Amino acid sequence: MDLSAIKSRLAGSEGRLYWRSLGELSDSEQFREYLHREFPEQASQWNDPKGRREFLKLMSASLALAGVSACTKQPPEKIVPYVRQPEDLVPGRPLFFATAVPFGGVAAPVLVESHEGHPTKVEGNPQHPASLGGTDIFAQAAILTLYDPDRSQTLLYRGDIRAWGDFLNAIKATLSSQKAKQGAGLRFLSETITSPTIDDQISLIRKAFPKSKWHQWDPVPRDGARAAAQQGAGRASDAIYHFDKADVIVTLDSDFLTCGPSSVRYAHDFAERRRAGVDIEHGGAGEGAAAVMPRLYAIESTPSLTGAKADHRLALRASEIEGAARALSGGAGAGSFSNAGAPKFLAAVASDLQVHRGRSLVIAGDYQPTPVHHLAHQPMKP
Repeated sequence: MDLSAIKSRLAGSEGRLYWRSLGELSDSEQFREYLHREFPEQASQWNDPKGRREFLKLMSASLALAGVSACTKQPPEKIVPYVRQPEDLVPGRPLFFATAVPFGGVAAPVLVESHEGHPTKVEGNPQHPASLGGTDIFAQAAILTLYDPDRSQTLLYRGDIRAWGDFLNAIKATLSSQKAKQGAGLRFLSETITSPTIDDQISLIRKAFPKSKWHQWDPVPRDGARAAAQQGAGRASDAIYHFDKADVIVTLDSDFLTCGPSSVRYAHDFAERRRAGVDIEHGGAGEGAAAVMPRLYAIESTPSLTGAKADHRLALRASEIEGAARALSGGAGAGSFSNAGAPKFLAAVASDLQVHRGRSLVIAGDYQPTPVHHLAHQPMKP
């Protein structure tokens, strides 16, 4: 790749230049040839009539062989009945179990469909207010973890398969040696846990080993949101938003429609609120809704589905989100922005928030730093 040629070509271009890959940016002859041939390795074969005929012959033979193999005699399989059939189990009729799927320290309420003891489908629990029967992509995919072929089927110790008894003996020996030291050399590492059951078990372990340490770590933590909640409420807590009461919604790098602990419920409430607003504008009843359709402003550094649904969107650098939050709050230190239209956009949003005081939401992204969350929680200055 000739970087000097690319720089000179970019310097002579007017306006913004969008590219999807380094190959498209370089615009080399090899890349143009790649675009010309949709299937680079086999494209030339389809220009030859003989090649197409050979392909059809092979496909016909493959289908014929597949049909013949289906007619062959299958090995005998024995069906063993239950010695004691589980209660409420009827072969061919699914059972549904209300449970929760943990993700990022938050439990998503779900209903799991089970056939003869095998979970087959995950859906939202319609009787739980956090989902109302809906799920996100992570809950839908959770069922695949049970059937992952790479999932370990045995206990391993340094690559060697060990029995469950060996594991229990090793743990007992380790805990016995730590008992005299009250667990001073004992450390536990886990992801963020909010389960009351596990929390109670951890408390029992800490009582038995008072000098032990328990560490919680996430690859992408929500420390900023937790620290801001600690400052505002005096204790660890999560903000809960009521989209059914908001006339103006502003997001600060927050994709609340697809990400976050309550995104399923938020997406439902937002859609219902917008639908009710449209009904009223068109002369409908609009049960339980205000007389206007809520406006959504998205201020973000990365394109998201929430930004795509927004009425107005402002693209900023990730480092400029805090400055935008300060500008909306009416405080000093907003700083300058790379987007020339940002000051005018933020001034219009701040004016709209002032008009709808008490009926507006400012939502900071889960992974924004503490100052952004703190500014989002503060009431606007008159």
